[in-house]
Amino acid sequence: MTGIQPLSAGQEGLWLLYGLAPDGVAYNDAGAAQMSPAPDLAILQRAVRALAERHDLLCSRFIEVDGEPRREVGDPDSLRFEVRDVGDIDDEALLDLVRATIKVPYRLEETGPFRFVMWRRAEDAVLMIGSHHIATDAQSNWLLWRDLLEAYWAFSAGREPGWTPLTVSYADHVAHERTMLDSPRREILEGYWRTAVADATAAELPTDRPRPAKRSFVGDAYTRRVPDELVPRIKAAATAAGVTPFAYLLGVFQSLVFRYSGQTDFVIGCPASTRRRGGMREVIGYFVNPLLLRSRFGSTTTFAEAIAAAGATVSGGMAHASYPTSLLGGQRFNMCFTQVSAGKMTGYLDRIAAGETVEHEGYRLRSLDVPHLEGQFDLTVEITQSTDSLIAAFRYDTDLFDRATIERFVGHFLRLTEVAVSTPDVRVSRASLVDDAERQRLLAMATGSA
Repeated sequence: MTGIQPLSAGQEGLWLLYGLAPDGVAYNDAGAAQMSPAPDLAILQRAVRALAERHDLLCSRFIEVDGEPRREVGDPDSLRFEVRDVGDIDDEALLDLVRATIKVPYRLEETGPFRFVMWRRAEDAVLMIGSHHIATDAQSNWLLWRDLLEAYWAFSAGREPGWTPLTVSYADHVAHERTMLDSPRREILEGYWRTAVADATAAELPTDRPRPAKRSFVGDAYTRRVPDELVPRIKAAATAAGVTPFAYLLGVFQSLVFRYSGQTDFVIGCPASTRRRGGMREVIGYFVNPLLLRSRFGSTTTFAEAIAAAGATVSGGMAHASYPTSLLGGQRFNMCFTQVSAGKMTGYLDRIAAGETVEHEGYRLRSLDVPHLEGQFDLTVEITQSTDSLIAAFRYDTDLFDRATIERFVGHFLRLTEVAVSTPDVRVSRASLVDDAERQRLLAMATGSA
């Protein structure tokens, strides 16, 4: 597909944010993997080009036509793939180079929303796929890696990639959304959301510093693995409560926000996928509408009640997720809570996504922990679920919070998760945020015996 294409409502919102802060990096997304030995450059270049031929967003740029944002689809050769020979630098120095490149702002009008870079040493290499969020979502990032590596293995073996043929494109998604927005269904969906959040306020945590008059969109992230022994207990507790593990953890998170903020009625955001039609599951693009999740607490609310309410709110929101809530106007939330599933990948890719080092096709591969999507909101919590693990990434606005504050918040989140699993009928307002070990340490500090 070539030519000028309209944007989805979500993309239009991101284009507006890009115009407000063109040098910002809060919407820079990225993934990076180390490959040993280094991949064959000619074969990898061929795989990258094949990827651009398959997914036209990779060879697009974003422009304005008569004052309206549009996507211009170019030739597959317009996708740049950079190779940087870095000699014998050590792993930490190499990781610094990757992180610095991720933090380079995109020029959507000039070079588009993607960058492919390989840093090559004598014995191995690091490959990065970077993107601006206007062109990708979590599933898109997995598809990029899956399709690229499938093409590389195929070309290395002298065959063509065994990709599932694409029957639809991102332009079809935009057209479908516009048809819905021009139909009577728009009024029904919009009415649901306006009623759901009427007179509600956005959740706000106590901050370390006053909120600045103008946001810098600069952030950082703190990641913790949920204790492995707690994961099956969370899943069992969720099943017993009749909710998904995501809704279960959401209810715990909302409970913690209530404890920290004292707010009894608040809204947080939850990015939801709009890949409702089967063919769209294979398409690269921005398929996200934020759900507006409202929660209410009182002094007698129990964890069981909070979790049940979270499950009902998520179910209701998902039934109305095709409506772009950005069209409601205003800043409706300051915090997000979401879950992605590494299990959408299969085989060795699932294991790499879960943090394992994997041997495959004569290569040793491992993912690298690199920054992405930091500083968009006050706080964004992303739970990554694989077959038997849960990893929680807390991305926060560094204008507002110190790292120590976020580390303490994460500890309290894990603590309340343990309380909810063990004693779901306990009142949220009475649950201790510290365990016995921390309580003894605090007592020792108070008495001067520490």
